[in-house]
Amino acid sequence: TLQPVTDFVIPRVTDCGTFCPDHHNMTRKPSTSKRKKEAASESSQSPKSLKSATDEGRSKLDETNYRSFIENLPVLFYVVDSAPPYTPLYVSPAFKRFGYPMEAWLNDPDIWVRVIHPDDREWVFKQTTASTLSGKEVDYEYRIFDADGNMLWVRDRGCLIKDDSGNVICREGIMLDITVRKQTEEALKQSEERFRNLFENANDIIYVHDLQGNYISMNLAAERIFGYTREEALKLNMSDIAVPEQLELVREKLREKIKGSRKQTAYELDCVKKDGTTLTLEVNSTIITKNGVPVAVQGIARDVTERKHSEEALRESEVRYRDLFENANDLIYTHDLRGNFTSLNRAGERITGYTRDEAVTMNIAQVVAPESLQAAREMTARKLAEDRPTTYEINIIAKDGKRVSLELSTRLIVRKGIPVGVQGIGRDITERRRAQEELKASEHRYRQLGEGIFHQVWTAEPDGKLDYVNARTLEYFNKTSEEMIGFGWQDVVHPDDLGECLKRWTHSIRTGDFYETEFRLRRHDGVYRWHKARANAGRDVDGRIIKWFGTNTDVDDQKQSEAKLNYFARHDPLTDLPNRAEFMAHLKAAIDRAEHNHLTRFAVLFLDLDRFKVINDSLGHVVGDRLLRAIADRLNSQVRPGDVVARLGGDEFTILLNRTGGPEDVAHIAERVQRNLARPFQIDGYEVFTSASIGIIVSDEILRQPEDFLRDADSAMYRAKEAGKARYEIFDREMHVRNMNQLQVETDLRHAVDRDEFEVLYQPIVCLESCEVSEFEALIRWRHPTLGLISPDEFVGVAEETGLIIPIGRWILEEACEQISKWQKRTSKRLSISVNLSAKQLMHPSLSGQIRQILRKTCLEPSQLKLEVTESTVMEHSDKSLSVLSELDELGVSLSTDDFGTGYSSLSYLQRFPFDRLKIDRSFIDKM
Repeated sequence: TLQPVTDFVIPRVTDCGTFCPDHHNMTRKPSTSKRKKEAASESSQSPKSLKSATDEGRSKLDETNYRSFIENLPVLFYVVDSAPPYTPLYVSPAFKRFGYPMEAWLNDPDIWVRVIHPDDREWVFKQTTASTLSGKEVDYEYRIFDADGNMLWVRDRGCLIKDDSGNVICREGIMLDITVRKQTEEALKQSEERFRNLFENANDIIYVHDLQGNYISMNLAAERIFGYTREEALKLNMSDIAVPEQLELVREKLREKIKGSRKQTAYELDCVKKDGTTLTLEVNSTIITKNGVPVAVQGIARDVTERKHSEEALRESEVRYRDLFENANDLIYTHDLRGNFTSLNRAGERITGYTRDEAVTMNIAQVVAPESLQAAREMTARKLAEDRPTTYEINIIAKDGKRVSLELSTRLIVRKGIPVGVQGIGRDITERRRAQEELKASEHRYRQLGEGIFHQVWTAEPDGKLDYVNARTLEYFNKTSEEMIGFGWQDVVHPDDLGECLKRWTHSIRTGDFYETEFRLRRHDGVYRWHKARANAGRDVDGRIIKWFGTNTDVDDQKQSEAKLNYFARHDPLTDLPNRAEFMAHLKAAIDRAEHNHLTRFAVLFLDLDRFKVINDSLGHVVGDRLLRAIADRLNSQVRPGDVVARLGGDEFTILLNRTGGPEDVAHIAERVQRNLARPFQIDGYEVFTSASIGIIVSDEILRQPEDFLRDADSAMYRAKEAGKARYEIFDREMHVRNMNQLQVETDLRHAVDRDEFEVLYQPIVCLESCEVSEFEALIRWRHPTLGLISPDEFVGVAEETGLIIPIGRWILEEACEQISKWQKRTSKRLSISVNLSAKQLMHPSLSGQIRQILRKTCLEPSQLKLEVTESTVMEHSDKSLSVLSELDELGVSLSTDDFGTGYSSLSYLQRFPFDRLKIDRSFIDKM
C-alpha cells in the first residue's frame, strides 16, 4: 500500500555518480548520447555520489545498498535533465508499472511530452521551468497516459541538484500513482453532488440544527415554504418557527433522539411562516453523531397543510352529510342489492312509521305497495345496468296501513368499482297527488265554465304551451282545437308588442308571478285588436306550478276611448292645438336637445291677443270661439312642420320654434305672424280685426326649466303690451334683472306686514272756501330695512299680482280709521279719511263685512270714510263694480272715482254708479 505523499521524504543525491554525469564536468551541457554512454560506463563502477534518503542512510549505506534502496522503493524515483524537455537520466524500476519499457524512458528525449496529458503538459512545463529559475521545489498533481492509453493521476515532487559551485546539473524527484485516490475523490465528489442536488432540489424541507435548536443548514424547499432566505434562516432557532403550543413536543422528540432512540417516528408540527401564516409539517428526524457523541439533528419535513385541510374538509363533509341525512325532510334510505334495508333516517321513520332498528330487518318488498313493487324492481335492475339519475313515483304501505305516495330519486352505491347497494331519497307527495286530482276536477269545471264566457279562456302547461282554449278563442283565430294545442302566441301578437309580451310571460313562467299585460292580437281576418291578458299559476301542495289558467279580454274599444281621452287631455278642445301640458312637454324636449348639442337653439313666442275681450263681449262667445279657431289656423300656417303652436287658454297662444337662428331670425318670424294676424277675419258676416302682443325668448348657453322659459316669454309679452300693444319684445338680461328685483320685492313684501314695515302718511285736504283742514287722504309707504322708503308705484302692482293687496289694504283701512278716530277725539270738528281701494279689494266678497267691522271697532260714522276707486277698475269690472259700490253706498260710505279721464269713460256712463265726487287725473287738465 502506498504511503501518503505527505509522509514521504525525497532522497537526496549529492553526487550524481552512476545516476547522472559528473557534476564537475557540467560547465557545458553534454549531449544526450554522450551522457547516456557515460552513464552506462559508470554503471559498473561503485557509486560515490549517491546519498541515502535520510542522514542515517547516507552515513551507513554504500552506493550499492543505496541503489538497492532506491530501486526497491514503492514510489517512482527519477533523475531528469534540468532543462526542457526534461529528458530522463534515470528512472527507478517502479516506472515499469506505466507499461513503457525502461529503454523508452532513457532513450526517448520527448518521453514526457508524450506521456503527460495534453491539457496538463503546458502548465507542468511552465511550473517546472519556474522552479528551475527560482530554485524552489515543485509539488504538483497531473495526468499521464500509460502504454495502453489509460489515464492515470500522479503526484510529482522534485528539486534541483547542484554541484559544489552551485551550478544546476539535474533534477531529481519522486512520483506517486494517486489514481485510486483521485477516483475515490471523484466518486466522493459525485456522491456529494448527488446529495447536494437531492438536498437542494427535494420538494420536502431538509434541515440540520444543533442540539440547542439553532439551524445550521436548510435547503431551497425550506426557503420556498417558510419564506426566509437561507441567510435569514440560519439566524433562527426552531422556537422561532414552531408555534408556541408545540415547542414542548419538539423538545421531547429531541430528548428521545439524544437518549439514543433509533425509532423513526413521524410527528406533525404547526409552524409559522415569515408572512405570519401557519402551515403543518410532517417531521422525521435523526441524530448526527461524531465519535459516538450526538452533535446535531437532521430532519426531513413535508408540508401537509393541504392534506390536513382536505382531511378537515372531509370530516366536515361527513358531518354535513350526517346532519343532512338525519335532518332532511325527505326520506333517505339505503339497501343492498337483495333489497334489504341498511339505513333509514328520521324522516323515513316518521313517514313509514317503522323505527330504524325495525327497518334494517326488513326488505323493500315488505314496504312497497303491491302495485308498485314490479316498477321498483325494474328500476333497480335498470339502475344496475346503467347507473343514470332516476326519478319515479311509487306507493308504499306505512306501518299503520296508510298508503303513502313517494317521489323517489335513486343512485348506486359503488365500492372499488363494484355496485354494492342503492341509496334513495323519497319525497312524500301524497298531498300533491291529492291536489293534482282536485286540480284535474277543477280544470274540468274551469273548461266547462270557459265555454260559456264571452272572453277568450285558455290553459297552458308549466312551460307555457297551450293545452286548452275555449270556443271564443277558436272563433277569434278561426282554428280547430287540435290546431290550437301547442299554439305559439308570438305568431299572432303585433310585432311592436311582442318583445314586452314575451318578457313578461317568460318572467312569470320562471317565477310563477301573476301574469298581466296588454297587446294587440291579430284576428283571423288580419285585423289587430287590443287584448288584456291575465294568467294565474295553479300549484300543487309543494308550491310547484302544474298549470296556467288565463283569459284574454278584448279591450280595443276601451283603448280607443283612452286614446281619445289622452289626446284631449293634451290638446285644446276648441282649436285642436296642443294645450299647456303638451306644449311644456315639447319645450322640455327642446331643452334636452340643447343640453346635448350646444349649437342647437330654439325660441318661444308668447302671444296675447289685443282687444279680444272687447270682441268677445261685443259679438258674443260664439264669434269669439270661431275667431280663436281662425287665429289658430293662421298661426299654424306661419310655422314649419317641426314647430309647435299651442293655446295656453283664453286669448293666449305660444309658439315653439325648434332649431332656429338668432334673435334677428325670430324677430322676422314674429313680424310675419303679426302681419298675418292684422288681416281682417270674416266671422259670421262680421269683419273682425285683431292684433297680438308677442313676447320672445331665444335659448342661450344658460339652460333653464320649461317654466322659466315660459315665464320670461310672458314677461316680454307684458313689456310689449305696456309699450303700446301690437308689437313684440325680446327678453333680455335687463328684463331678467327687473324680474328678479320684482321677485325679491314680492318675497320681502310677504314679510312686510308681519315685520310692521308699512306706515301710513296722511295728506291733509284743505277746503278752499274756509281754508280749513277737514279731511285727510291715507298714503301708504314701505320702509324697507335695506332699500329705505319705497313709494306705492314700486310695490302696489306686485301686491296686486300676488294677492297681497288684500291683507295690505285691510291693514291700511284699519290703521287710517283708527288714526282718524284718535284725532276726532281731540277736536270738535268733523274729520274724514280717504282710502284708495284696489281692483282686487273691490272684487273681494268680504269687503263690505270688513268695512262694517272696522267702523264698529274704531267708532267712526260710515260717512267719515271715503273710498276711492280708479276709473279703469270700474270700466273693466262694470257689472261687479256697480253691485259692490251700491252695497257700500247703502252702508253710508262716501264713494269717489280716482284718476278720472284715463279710462275712456263718459260722464253719462259714470252716472250709473253711486259716486259722490270725481277726482280728475292731473294728465287730463295739465294742458287746459
